[in-house]
Amino acid sequence: IKIPYLDDFEISRRTQVGVFTLEGLLKNASINLESQQSERLLLGEVDNFHRCRLVIYKLRTLLGESEQSGEESSYDELANEQTKRIPPFTLILDDPAGNSFIEIPNAPLPDPNMTLEKYFRTPTQDMIVGLQPSRDATEVGTIDDSIPSHKNIVNVSRDSHS
Repeated sequence: IKIPYLDDFEISRRTQVGVFTLEGLLKNASINLESQQSERLLLGEVDNFHRCRLVIYKLRTLLGESEQSGEESSYDELANEQTKRIPPFTLILDDPAGNSFIEIPNAPLPDPNMTLEKYFRTPTQDMIVGLQPSRDATEVGTIDDSIPSHKNIVNVSRDSHS
């Protein structure tokens, strides 16, 4: 998951196990970054501290979190106010295994705010999801995505992207 609004902030697939909502991912990222802030200062990483502080602020903005005013508001008023404060942003979800699900609120109508781009996995992505490399790649002992013969043709289904 990449979010360009957050200075190309990336949540690695290796750090996520299980089922998460986007809100949960952003909240966990904010909490995890915040938990290390005092350590960054102790280690003298002042520039890193300030970069992280900005990302934490932007994460909280995307979550609609703001300073509590102390006034009681109805749920609808609070929701409307938070929605006004959340800036539009781009989320790039690259899922070579195809295990992700994004709910479209107006389904079956298409979501005008979403762009879906289908692509063929690279030989490296095939290996990551557990598919066998080509015979050429096996003989060489490495996988090079720029060499077409390293893609195992068994792992390509042209019909799935029509």
